[in-house]
Amino acid sequence: MSTDWQALRKNMYSSDHPPEWPEGVRAISIDGTMFIGVHAETGEMYWDGRKVVTQKPITLGLVERFLVGLAAVGTFGVFVIELGRSLALWK
Repeated sequence: MSTDWQALRKNMYSSDHPPEWPEGVRAISIDGTMFIGVHAETGEMYWDGRKVVTQKPITLGLVERFLVGLAAVGTFGVFVIELGRSLALWK
C-alpha cells in the first residue's frame, strides 16, 4: 500500500490557530506531521522537502566592521602595554 501524498497535502494544515498568531500562520494537522523530516547525516530539519531555517545570520555593515576592528586593535594595544609593564620592560 502506497501513501497518497497529494491527499495528505490537502489536509496538512489545521483550520484552527490561536488568534494572536500573525496572519497567514497556520497550525500543522496530524496528517501534516508526516511532512516534517530530518536529514540523517546533518541533522537539519525539513518541511515538505524544504529546509527549515531556524535563525537568520547576523551580518555587520561597513561601519560596524570598522568599529569592531578598532576595538580589537585597542584591546591588543592595552594587552601589549600591560604585558610590558608586568615584565618590567617599561614603567
